Amino acid sequence: MTKEKKQIPKNLVIGKVNHEPVRWSNSIVDTPVVYGLIERRTLYFITGEVKHKYVEKNLGVPDNWKDLYFHLTDEDLGVIGGEKNVPRTYEALCKLGQKFLPVSFRNEKGELVIGKVHWIDTFFYNEVTKMYDVRVSPEIMPYLIDISQSFTTFDLGTAMLLRSKYTQKMYELCSQFSGDFRYVDSDVEQTDNVYKKRVLPIAMDKFRRIFNLDEVRDARTNRVITPATYVNFKNMRTNILDVAQSELYNLYLCHHSNVWFDYQPGPKKGRGGKVSSVYIFIYTRDFPKNGLDRPWQDGDEPLSPFEKFALPIPKVSPQQRIRENLWYDLPDDTQERAVEALLSHYMTADELKYYMRQITAVARNHKDSWVQVIQVIKDKERQPKFQEGTAAFKHKCITEFALKKNLQVFGWSLEPMPKVRRTKKTTLEQDLFRE
Repeated sequence: MTKEKKQIPKNLVIGKVNHEPVRWSNSIVDTPVVYGLIERRTLYFITGEVKHKYVEKNLGVPDNWKDLYFHLTDEDLGVIGGEKNVPRTYEALCKLGQKFLPVSFRNEKGELVIGKVHWIDTFFYNEVTKMYDVRVSPEIMPYLIDISQSFTTFDLGTAMLLRSKYTQKMYELCSQFSGDFRYVDSDVEQTDNVYKKRVLPIAMDKFRRIFNLDEVRDARTNRVITPATYVNFKNMRTNILDVAQSELYNLYLCHHSNVWFDYQPGPKKGRGGKVSSVYIFIYTRDFPKNGLDRPWQDGDEPLSPFEKFALPIPKVSPQQRIRENLWYDLPDDTQERAVEALLSHYMTADELKYYMRQITAVARNHKDSWVQVIQVIKDKERQPKFQEGTAAFKHKCITEFALKKNLQVFGWSLEPMPKVRRTKKTTLEQDLFRE
């Protein structure tokens, strides 16, 4: 489908829009939606200021508290909230210092520390200069500066254009998982499937936590701080997913966003058949949607989050496999009896004596010999062709391959027992002796 570059709708124009990449630690991205639309735009704007002042100059977190101040003008507030809404943006800026952001990290001892920090801890307005002086909390700065791992890169200009706090969160999630991302689920892999790349399954309880939809009570007084909202999937679809999808898709068409998404309800469970999860299908310009390049509609080919995929089997050295063998730490005499029992299934008594003497001789000077024999025999027994073979075929597999060739990876091997020409007399005597 050929897309034409459209002009961004007038109702989305906020002011000057700088399309440039900025980073947030995933510790920020993964937090619930506690800020309103204009408040979060303010945080985006401040992130850009931090980038220009510190990140681009390769400066770390400043030690001097005065360096944490940023000076904003009415023009800046117009960029954040719209030129006609400067007073509203000013009010949002005033309230930022009243809200905590939940964070977690591991200290030098590896201990998990959970806490709450402010984005803005000080705010002043100078009536003479008409400047707004905000000080960024030093505790939040490490999540914006010198981030080397577990971070999300998003476009500042796109983020500043979004018109819903829920679209802001969806944009952050899409940016976080829009790269070479594949969700790994061992239960899915057991069905010979894996999730397609850039498909994000979100359990409904996690979705509600991320979007701050559940009731929040004070731990001490049990007083309701915020009530639950959008309690069923239909309401969430109408007020969150559909709104965010439409907004990001329109910006994508106008070349003001690099990502958009489709979604699909996951399986239902329980008596009421409640949706248990939602699948988010993330598309970018580098990885566009296959087929109809537009949001999914009834009548379109169903979206599938899975694909057939053979996961690569990690290569393990023969020595490592021996150390992981269940017989590895058992006493040598126990290993010896195990080898004798295994070989007796496939060999005559004479052959068994022959091989046991040979292995014993090797074991005097070769570490782990008994376990190595167990390993090559067990490997052979797992092969379907071996399991379906005749007794003669299994005998040949053990003597000609497992013991003669497969043991060579450990630096030794066993030649098959030499064939002895026997007369009918000696054969009869031996048979009588065995009876």
